[in-house]
Amino acid sequence: MSLELDRRLAETGTRFRIFPQPRFLTKADGSPLFPEPETVVVAPEPGAVTAGPADDRMFVVDAVGKLPYNQFFRPPYTGAANPPVQPGPDGHFDHLDPATRDFSAATMYATVRRVLDIWQDYFGRTIEWHFSTAFAKLELIPLIEWNNAQSGFGFLEFGFGRTPTGTIDHSRPFCENFDVLAHELGHSIIFAEVGVPASPLDEGIDYGGMHESSGDLVAIVASLHFHSLVDMLLENTKGNLLTINGLDRVGELSDTRQIRIAFNALRMSDVDDEPHNRSLPLTGAVFDTMVEVFQQDLVDKKLISEDLRTRSTNLPGTAQDLEQIQDDFAAAYAGNEAAFKESLLLARDYLGRLLATCWSAMSPDFLTYHGVLRALLDADRQLTGGVHAAIIRACFAWREIAPVPTSMLLRQHTLTSCGLDSAPAPVAAGADGYAPMIPAPRGSYQNLRR
Repeated sequence: MSLELDRRLAETGTRFRIFPQPRFLTKADGSPLFPEPETVVVAPEPGAVTAGPADDRMFVVDAVGKLPYNQFFRPPYTGAANPPVQPGPDGHFDHLDPATRDFSAATMYATVRRVLDIWQDYFGRTIEWHFSTAFAKLELIPLIEWNNAQSGFGFLEFGFGRTPTGTIDHSRPFCENFDVLAHELGHSIIFAEVGVPASPLDEGIDYGGMHESSGDLVAIVASLHFHSLVDMLLENTKGNLLTINGLDRVGELSDTRQIRIAFNALRMSDVDDEPHNRSLPLTGAVFDTMVEVFQQDLVDKKLISEDLRTRSTNLPGTAQDLEQIQDDFAAAYAGNEAAFKESLLLARDYLGRLLATCWSAMSPDFLTYHGVLRALLDADRQLTGGVHAAIIRACFAWREIAPVPTSMLLRQHTLTSCGLDSAPAPVAAGADGYAPMIPAPRGSYQNLRR
């Protein structure tokens, strides 16, 4: 969501409070990482979010005694349910006590609605549900007795985390985990905007990796809309997001899956075809792009030097080098905290618009990471005139993803191979007595036509 829209919604939308990261996460001293929920505002005006919570796109049903949906048991849920969560007298939901079940149910709605608002802003239009021909609204079920969670056709239903022995851990409701909810909604966005492969011959190897990566990226971009999280990230790293020191500090920020995935050093030769594993180089390449755009803006604004950016990007190998880089970032960050934050938020919004433009134009059929890269470069040309093309190419090249390797796009076309050489072989006349002006394809092209 753009900074401008965020400011506008603060005056017109409906308020909720949610935790930026799971409340069970702690600092080194054992104190909560985020002791208090943060106020967020969703797009529907007070009064448009009714008891449930519910609006014109989604609704919460706090089911009682429900079994997880499966191939024989699908929405809508018509069984027993707790009373719907009521708004306050002013139409807002920021009065709810975090110790209550109502808060958990409201958190699920607020998270999904907030993430949808963010990404609809980046797309510049409504994201229609991929299940809209069957259901008008997304069904949200926050707290079922299950040590798992799932998304499906027309629904999201969440249980709880697991104890070391595999039983239900009621202290860790998945419906309060912003990253998990945002990731699952990300799958719905990709189904709606990219679609699914049409051919049974399409193995969808890169499509599966792209789906998981996109879910992570939807969550990462959305999480960077929490000011408390952004402030903590910058305070811990001083803007140094690409070196080992920076990665260690981000690891201390959160142990949720999505944040760790963003900062990985995996290349395509390091992963197999399993979708979650295969997603990692793509997620890393896209996130690296955002960080390098952030640092380029710092250079342009003379907040850091080009030399510092180059040293942090190229990752020197000694601990002394890394310590010096961190010290240099700390010196640059001191007194410029607001400017660093503005640059990071601008890079966040650039990445959101870049991905939305890319996904809008991408075909799911026989999708490859090389095609994803080309779509991102096309999107950057639309958004910036290609300003960041070199950054995108470099970040993907490091991950061993190039635009056209081993592709027919690399095939050379000579006059001879096209049948247009200066001394073509005689061509028989057609039935009407005239010879065609251009000879028929031959050689390897005939194979392509069959």
